[in-house]
Amino acid sequence: MSSVRSYNSALRRDQAEATRERILAAMAALVEEGGGQEPTNRAVAERAQVTEVTVYRHFPSRELLLKGLWEHLNRKDGVRVGMPEGPADLLAKIKPLMASFDASPAQIIARITTQQGRAARSSLDPERREAFLAVVAQAAPALPEGEQAKAAAVLQLLYSAYAWLSLREQWNLAGQPAVDALGWATEALLADLKSRGAASIAPDPFAQFDPSALQPES
Repeated sequence: MSSVRSYNSALRRDQAEATRERILAAMAALVEEGGGQEPTNRAVAERAQVTEVTVYRHFPSRELLLKGLWEHLNRKDGVRVGMPEGPADLLAKIKPLMASFDASPAQIIARITTQQGRAARSSLDPERREAFLAVVAQAAPALPEGEQAKAAAVLQLLYSAYAWLSLREQWNLAGQPAVDALGWATEALLADLKSRGAASIAPDPFAQFDPSALQPES
């Protein structure tokens, strides 16, 4: 009897997951057809051939539906890198993240340039902030909280489709050259954070640039 219950339970889970994916696929298709406009839950339900109640059962809020949409698009486009779990992991994930963007450029650009795409992306903002604040906390544990937020924001910007698009469109940097540039900038920032202790990340207004530091040694 227990084996029958286990089979039925697994079957229900599989059916629920299939329904969830059908809802997300319907949402994605409607967004694409609508030029980035956000479809209603009724329209999503009709496209997925389920009831509105079923949509709400799987996604009780619009925020959860948008978050599900973002994750669905990531899976569809091969973006499976995820958030970094520490400074070393951040550096290691830059290359596969940029490669996943290069594999589906049109879709990635649509996600950060359309209203619906930005809304879906923003649904993961709390997770992004938490992940990058954790990276900075590991790299510079003595840095004050407000300074950690500034550093986390810049590191997250480098690890994003916005940085990828800027390098691609303004500098014609893609593939390994883009990875090199972003990796260098990220590594330099992490090294600076590790060495600065509790010092503010604001530039020193009294610091003087020494051109001789750029001259090669004789």
